[in-house]
Amino acid sequence: MTDTSALYEPLIERELAAIPAAARAFAAQHSEEELWIAVTRFAVLAYAPSQHAKRAVMACRAAHDLREELGERWIEMIIECARYAAESRQPWSEPPILDMPVVDDAQPSDAGELRAAIAAKDRHRMERWLAARIEDAHDDLRSVAKGDALLMLDTAIALEKLLGQKGRYALLRIVLFELLLDSEEVTESIEVLIDRAIENQGSVASVRDVFIRSVGLHQHSLPVPPLAPYPLARDYAQTLIAHAIARTLPARVAEFLAAVHHNLEHGESFAEWSFA
Repeated sequence: MTDTSALYEPLIERELAAIPAAARAFAAQHSEEELWIAVTRFAVLAYAPSQHAKRAVMACRAAHDLREELGERWIEMIIECARYAAESRQPWSEPPILDMPVVDDAQPSDAGELRAAIAAKDRHRMERWLAARIEDAHDDLRSVAKGDALLMLDTAIALEKLLGQKGRYALLRIVLFELLLDSEEVTESIEVLIDRAIENQGSVASVRDVFIRSVGLHQHSLPVPPLAPYPLARDYAQTLIAHAIARTLPARVAEFLAAVHHNLEHGESFAEWSFA
C-alpha cells in the first residue's frame, strides 16, 4: 500500500478515529505541506453538491492561508480538514471525475455557449464547454458566477496555484455544479454586511454574505487572532474561513470574529448533517 493509499483509506471509509494517526504518519514520511496537498486533493475529488462538501474545499484553502498563524498547530488543522472532507463525502455520490470529456473542434466554446448551457441546466454540456476552454475559462466563469459559485471560483483559482494545473478540471467542475443552483447576487456593501453579521451574532447566512462580498478585496497587514483547531462540520467551517478572510475586511474585524466565535460556541451545530 502506498503512503497516499494509507492516508486515503480511513478518509474513504470515514473511519474518523484513524485519520489523525494516518495523517501524522504521512507527514512524517513527506511533509506537512505534502499532507495538506493530499488532503486538499481528496476534498476536491470527494466533492458532490452539498454545503458541507464545498465548505470542506474552502476550509482546505483557509487552512493554508493561516498556516503561519497556526504554527505548530497547522498539522492539527489539516487533520480537521481531512476529517471534515471524510465526513462530508457522500457514500452514494458518483465516482470522482479525473478526466475531461473528449471534445472536438466543433464544440462551441464561447461565453454564450456557457450561458446557454446554464439556462438549460445541462451539466454535461457545461462540462464539454469547460473541457474546450480549460486553459482560459476563468474570465467567462467570473462573468456568470455569483453567490456560492463566485466563492467556489475564487477558491478554485487560489487552489489551482497551489495544487498545480493537473487538477484544474476537477476544481473548476465544482464551479459548474454551483452555477446550476439558483443563487442571488450579493450587492450590499461589505461594511453593511459586516454590521449585519455582528448584529446576527455570526449566523451562517449573514457570514456567508460577508464571504461572498470579500472576494477580490485586497489584504491589509493587521494581525489575525490565533485560532485553535476545532471540528469544522459544526459550523460549516465558517470560523476557520472567517479568520482566513479577516485581513480583507475594512472595518470591525475583531467584532466580526467575536460574532463568528459566538455562533460556533452557542449557535446551531450542523455536524449531524455531515455524517450519514
